[in-house]
Amino acid sequence: MNLNSTLGAAYSLKGALPQGTKEPKPPKAPTMPKKPGMPEFPEGDSGHPDGSSIQSGPDNEPTPAVGSARWMNIAAIGVVIGAITVAITQQYGYGMAPSALGVVERSALIGAAIAPMLNLLRGMRPNHYAIAILAAVVGCAASGRQILDHATGDLTLDPNEVVFGRPMFEWAFAIFLVAVVACAAILLWTSSWRAVDRGLFLHRGAARAFTFSTIIWLFVYVVLSLVQVVVNCGITVCPADPSSTGAQSFEFTFSVAGSGGVEASISIPGFVTVMLGIGLISFVAGAIINGKVLRGVKDQAKQGA
Repeated sequence: MNLNSTLGAAYSLKGALPQGTKEPKPPKAPTMPKKPGMPEFPEGDSGHPDGSSIQSGPDNEPTPAVGSARWMNIAAIGVVIGAITVAITQQYGYGMAPSALGVVERSALIGAAIAPMLNLLRGMRPNHYAIAILAAVVGCAASGRQILDHATGDLTLDPNEVVFGRPMFEWAFAIFLVAVVACAAILLWTSSWRAVDRGLFLHRGAARAFTFSTIIWLFVYVVLSLVQVVVNCGITVCPADPSSTGAQSFEFTFSVAGSGGVEASISIPGFVTVMLGIGLISFVAGAIINGKVLRGVKDQAKQGA
């Protein structure tokens, strides 16, 4: 039997079907049964290799892993804020100019914080963690150089650089190492970034308010750092081994009336008060922005309805 006779037989069979009768469709491929608690993967372009996706709404997370990863990213920004708070207090509060490698380390800290900010605002992505790893590697190189210089005697340690018994650059080196390990671990935790996540703009809850607050707080620190570098170093390179001029005398004193007419005075360094005020204002501003975004989402929902 040749090819022409085979095609002719097929056309004859098709013509023999009654009019209005559709040709039978090929059977579908068998599907795996869905187990209880298994997340659904509807069709869609998620940007992942297998094309899987998990959708989320304003009141729920794509997966519990994504919700946990959000708070981990917020905590990471908080760690960066804490480290920069100590550095700024050390330099503004004790009159110490920034060092050349110190500027690199602080820039690396801010660069490492960009990754969690992108994860929170745009959604969890593995390439965001790559940014944090690159920034942490740069920070490790800068702080590691300071550790070597101090070990060889090329770097003089100022007493005001010591925090909890260790120099600031050693704490920075440890933070950068932890950042690399944490990013590697969370990349292995694939369920935290495989889901389709559009960020926190369309999500309600405390995580979005904390995100806005920490970003504002960190932005203020970036401005303070830029001002400090320009004032102390100008357009030239900052000194390699600066020294402090001593604690500043500016402070706030509060009187507290106790029992028996005895008054107690409490003195708080002025710059510590300023730093606490920056944090408080950042949280207030974050709550206000979160409220405006929430009202905007509700208005869009009403218009869509």
